[in-house]
Amino acid sequence: MKNLMAAIEAKLMPLAGRMAQQRHLGAIRDAYISFMPFIIVGSILLVISSFPSTAYQQFMASIFGEGWSATIEIPFNAIFSTMAVFISFLVAYRLAERYDIDKMSAGILSLSCFLILTPFAKTAEIGNLIPMEWLGSKGLFVAMLGAIASTELFAWMLSRNWVIRMPDGVPPAVQKSFAALIPSLLILVIALAIRVLFARTDYHTIHQFVYEVLATPIRHFGTSYVGALFTCFSITSLWSVGINSGSMVNGILRPFWMENQMENLTATQAGLLPPHVVTEQFYDMIWMGGAGATLSLVIAMLLFARSQHIKNVSRLAAGSSLFNINEPVLFGLPVIMNPIMLIPFNLVPLVLVTVQYIAMSIGWVATTTGVYIPWTLPPVLSGFIVTGHLSGAVIQLINLLIGAIIYLPFLKVVDKQYRANETPEISATTKPATE
Repeated sequence: MKNLMAAIEAKLMPLAGRMAQQRHLGAIRDAYISFMPFIIVGSILLVISSFPSTAYQQFMASIFGEGWSATIEIPFNAIFSTMAVFISFLVAYRLAERYDIDKMSAGILSLSCFLILTPFAKTAEIGNLIPMEWLGSKGLFVAMLGAIASTELFAWMLSRNWVIRMPDGVPPAVQKSFAALIPSLLILVIALAIRVLFARTDYHTIHQFVYEVLATPIRHFGTSYVGALFTCFSITSLWSVGINSGSMVNGILRPFWMENQMENLTATQAGLLPPHVVTEQFYDMIWMGGAGATLSLVIAMLLFARSQHIKNVSRLAAGSSLFNINEPVLFGLPVIMNPIMLIPFNLVPLVLVTVQYIAMSIGWVATTTGVYIPWTLPPVLSGFIVTGHLSGAVIQLINLLIGAIIYLPFLKVVDKQYRANETPEISATTKPATE
C-alpha cells in the first residue's frame, strides 16, 4: 500500500500541479467563480417563484397578483439567458490578469469577437437581432474558446509592440486605449473572417460547429454515469495526496454541466420533469461534509470512536462538516496519505453516485431542477432545495447512512491503533492512584 501511495503521489502531484497552474483552465475557473454569486441570486429567485406547493403559489398570487412569478423571474432570465456574454468578458479579463496586460481592453475585445461570431436573425418588425439561443448556455463554448484565442493574440501582439505610441504626458487610460487599437482591429477582422468562412459551410456558424462537433459529445460523456464516477474519483484521488482538487475539477467540468442545468431549469419553469440526472447539483448532494462525503465519517467517529484522539477530532470537525468544510477531519484524523482511510475515502463517493444515479433514473428520487446553491449549504436541506422535493432530502439521509457503514470498519482499525498508543499513557497516569 505504501508503494501504491508513493506511486500515486509521484504521478498525480506533478500533473495536478501543472493543471492548477495552467493559465487557461485557471482563467475559466476564476471566471465562473466571479459569476457564481449572480447565478446563485438568480436561482434563489427561481426557487421563490416556483416553490412546489399549491398552497404557497395561491398565497403568493393572492398578495402579488396572478403574474407575480413571471415578474420575479425577470432577473433570473436576464442572468441565465445571457450567461455566455458575461463569461466571454470574464474569461478574457482573468486571462489578461495572468499576462499582466490591459484587462478591460482584453475583456471588451473578447466580447466584441463573440458578438461578431454570433449570427444575426432578421425580423420584419425589428430588423437584425442576435437570437438568445447562443447568448445563453449553448454559446458558452464559443465564448470561452473565443476569449482564450482573442486574449492570446492580444498578448502576443502587445509583446511585439504592435501598438500606437502616445507622447509623454498623455493620461494612462488614453495610452492604454491607443495601445489596444491596432491589435483590436486585427483581431476583430480575424473574427469577421471566421464568421464569413463558416457561413459558407453546412454548419453556417462557428456556434453550430462547436456545439455539434465538440460540446455535445463531451457533455454527453461528462454527464453520463461513467462520467460521474470518473469525476468523483478524480477529485478524491487528488485529495488523497493532499491536493485541493474540488475547485480545479469543477472549474474544468462546469461548462459541460451548465447546459444540462439550463435545460432542467427550463423544464422546471414549464412545470415539466427535469430531463437530466447529472448536473453540478447532483454532486452537491454527494459531497456531504466535503470531498469523500466525510460527514458520514464524522458521524461514525462521533458514535463509535473510543480513542481520545479520534473523539477530539470528531468534535472539532462536526461543526465545519455540516457546512461541507472537511479539512479538520482530512488532516486531523488524518485521511490524507493514510492508506487505511483512503480506501473508503475513494470508495464511498462511487457507491453514493451509483445509488443516487439509479434512484433518480428510475424515478424514486426527483432529479435536480438546475437551481444553484452555495456549496456550504448543509446536507438534507440542500437535497430538498436542489430537487424541490422531499425525496432529495431522503436520499441524502440514506447516503449518509451508507457512507457511515462503509467508513466504519476502516475507522475501527485506525481507532484501535490510536487506542493501543494511548493505553500506556493512560496506564502511566492512572497507576499511582490505584496503588
